[in-house]
Amino acid sequence: MNPVNVFLSKHGFDNDLVVVRLSGRAKRLIFKASLKKGIEIVVPKGTDPSWVVKATEDRLPWIKTAVTKLRKKRKQLHPAQIYLKAIGENRSIEYVNEIHLSSGLKESGDSLLKVRKDPSDVYYVPRILQSWVRKQARASLLPWLDSLAKDRGLHFNRIYVKNQVSRWGSCSEKRNISLNQNLLFLSRQLVEYVLHHELTHLDHMNHSPIFWSSLSNAAPNFMKLRNEIRMLDPENIPMWASPEIDKLNQIY
Repeated sequence: MNPVNVFLSKHGFDNDLVVVRLSGRAKRLIFKASLKKGIEIVVPKGTDPSWVVKATEDRLPWIKTAVTKLRKKRKQLHPAQIYLKAIGENRSIEYVNEIHLSSGLKESGDSLLKVRKDPSDVYYVPRILQSWVRKQARASLLPWLDSLAKDRGLHFNRIYVKNQVSRWGSCSEKRNISLNQNLLFLSRQLVEYVLHHELTHLDHMNHSPIFWSSLSNAAPNFMKLRNEIRMLDPENIPMWASPEIDKLNQIY
C-alpha cells in the first residue's frame, strides 16, 4: 500500500473520502476538496513518498476540517425525508441497493420512497429526487393554477414546470406560464401569491401600478407576501433540490 494511504488509514480516513492520485501533469503537491470527488491529494510522479507523507501530516488539520464539511454536505444530498409544505405531504426515504429499480425510485404507500444509491455518483440521488418533486409539482400546481385562472376568468396557453435558478414563476407574451417546482417547499400562501402574480401578467406584462392594483383584487395581502418571499432563507429549499446541484462542488 502507498505510504500516504497507510498514514491516512492510521488516522482513520476512509479511501472513499480521501484519495491519493498520482499525476504525470501535476507540477506540485495539491490538496483539494469537492463534493463530487472528495478530498484529493494529487502527487506528481517521481515525488519522494516520505516527503509526501510529511507534507500530508502538516496538512492534517486542513484534511480533518475538509472531511467534516464533506460528510456534512454529502449527508444533505441524501435526505431522510421530504416535506412538501405547500401541499402538506411528508415522505420518508429508505435507501436501497436494489438494481431492479430502473427508475431509481419507487413509491411505497403514501409515506415512503425507496431510492437507489449509486456509490459512483454523489449527485445521482439528488437528480432522482428532483425528478420526483417535478412530478409532484405538475400534479398539484397545474390544477391549482387552472382553478385560480377559472375563478378570475383568465385563460393561459401552456404551463411549464421547471427547476428554475432565480425565478419562482414567469409569464411569456405567448401566455405561457412557467412555475418553479421548488414552490412545493414554500407555504401554501406564498405559492398562491406566485400563481396569482403570474396570472395577473396575462393582462399586464409589466409591473405597472395597474398590475399591482389588479393583483390586489385577487390577493389583498400581496405586499406582505411579496416581502415574505423576498426574505426567504436559502435553507427553505434543501440543498439536494438546487437546480445547480452539479455546480455545488467546491467545499473548501
